[in-house]
Amino acid sequence: MNASEILKLIGRPIAYYPKLAKPLGGVNPAVLFSQLFYWQDKATSDLGVYKTRDEIEDETGLSHNEQRTAIKKLCKRGVLIVIEKRLEHKTFYKIDNEKVNQVLSDFAISITQSSRQLDSSHPELYNVDAEMTTKSSSLDQEITTKTTTENTTNIIAEKPQKPKRACQLPDNFKTNEHHRCIALNENIDLDTEFIKFKDYCLANGKKYIDWNAAFNNWLRNAGGYKKSNKSPSKFMTLAERNRAVLESMRS
Repeated sequence: MNASEILKLIGRPIAYYPKLAKPLGGVNPAVLFSQLFYWQDKATSDLGVYKTRDEIEDETGLSHNEQRTAIKKLCKRGVLIVIEKRLEHKTFYKIDNEKVNQVLSDFAISITQSSRQLDSSHPELYNVDAEMTTKSSSLDQEITTKTTTENTTNIIAEKPQKPKRACQLPDNFKTNEHHRCIALNENIDLDTEFIKFKDYCLANGKKYIDWNAAFNNWLRNAGGYKKSNKSPSKFMTLAERNRAVLESMRS
């Protein structure tokens, strides 16, 4: 049996985006992301792609430990949403396309800025007038270049971006797919929690730098509160429940 026949028995190769290795935290996160991205439009569940650790290992070659590390890096960057259904013993993976666009955009900007800084360290590349005289023959070609510098250009350094400031609730703030996944995972009503969140922030003049992150925390606190108060022996009115959720947000 030759090498090509052995490769056919091993299985088919997979493709990944090498340029994603840096913004996503390494080759393993890029490989896992690329594979899940391939499967996301083929998923049959709204929760995302259902894959076992063994299936991912068969498809990518990543061990269970390598998968755990890659998943942590992808979740930390916000591009991957992991939903665990413990009663069903299933884990779903969903790509947050909006966050992916943001990560790739930030990475492209950083590359552009690095390129500009490199260019600014060699201004002579932009201030050179070259005169070239070429003499040709049948056998060889000699090129003589005479370079003189006549003009200099002041290179204005790019102004650093100002840090984001906390602001009040934007008029166009609305729920997104990430919020829906958290609400589904926490088994809470997204629309009801969104109304309570807006009323609380407007009534208390709250300001946040990242309103999506603030609402994510609200949903998780609401879900955690609901899970911790399942005991039928303790009854709380709706007003008491809302007050407890607001107290958890203040802390």
